[in-house]
Amino acid sequence: MKILFTHELFPPDMAGGGEKLVLHLTQHLTKKGHSVKVLTSGDPKIKSYGGVETVRIPVNRYLMNILALPTILRHARDADIIQTSSGNMALPSYIVAKLLNKPICCWVHHIFGKYWRDVRGPVIGRIFEVVERLALARNFDYYVFENTSSKKIGAELGIPAKKMKMIAPGIDYKKFAPKRKIKRTDSVLFVGNFSMDEPTIKTKGVKYLMEAAEMLPNVQFNIVGNFKKKIRQPKNVTMLGVVKQKKLIELYKSAGAFVCSSLNEGFGLVLLEAMATGCAIVSTINIGQVGKKVKPKDSKAIADAIEFYINNPAKARADGNKNRKLAQRYTWNKFYDNFEKLHKNLNKRLNKWY
Repeated sequence: MKILFTHELFPPDMAGGGEKLVLHLTQHLTKKGHSVKVLTSGDPKIKSYGGVETVRIPVNRYLMNILALPTILRHARDADIIQTSSGNMALPSYIVAKLLNKPICCWVHHIFGKYWRDVRGPVIGRIFEVVERLALARNFDYYVFENTSSKKIGAELGIPAKKMKMIAPGIDYKKFAPKRKIKRTDSVLFVGNFSMDEPTIKTKGVKYLMEAAEMLPNVQFNIVGNFKKKIRQPKNVTMLGVVKQKKLIELYKSAGAFVCSSLNEGFGLVLLEAMATGCAIVSTINIGQVGKKVKPKDSKAIADAIEFYINNPAKARADGNKNRKLAQRYTWNKFYDNFEKLHKNLNKRLNKWY
């Protein structure tokens, strides 16, 4: 098949897990013999990355809604299907698909709904909310969601259930799975990504995490992530910055509990990593883990759930062991196979139209 991917950023330009996943999938499809092209923002001199052909438009990714359509139209003409992503490439890709009568799938890496008001403020946030609804509440052939939390917001936007598909990423399980007995500490671990600017800090719910830390002054909180903006932190919070994977795995293994305080996530790769290392988990996001699930923005519930695990290490170990077993189900082969089945279904629709 000839598959055109449209995504705001593509390596070496990175903002988070979405870019990693698109790279994983496009590399696999290329190796399987499919003709894959990624249309993205960035330096036009970069014609490929990791063996994947790229076409880069030299504009800010936030302008892709307006400026990307002619380029998408030009490159989509000989594509069998279009695989776009939520964000600023979704709407122009959808318009092109309808103009050319091409099947199109939207991969939802992030979706915030009403939470845009927390991220961007009450006025600008409502504008983002409307734009998101305008871009996603369309007649895409399929939508790919990665967790039930995102899928729920999608349903609230009016996306039909029959068009929603759940495809979870995989994990290199052996890298994270403990090879010896773990000695847990009474510490809490939070892992952010490498571009923690102000909007990202808000989407990750860091404010509520810090409030929970203030409620638990005797519990050590370790925070991993590149925070571009200085934030107020209680004395029991240690900012570790960006750490190498070996060090990160050791932090997972020593944590008494792992916490995810995000307003929402496309998937939550760090949750899967924490599961693979056998962490007890406190999370606002549900990817199928065992643990304490709390509502976003509820600092007290986060603190109470953390305190429960710290005070009940046997329960923390039991839930962590269950998570370790669950993590083995998340394989890259399953991820690849599910996408290939989806793309074949889209291609069958194209053949029927003609």
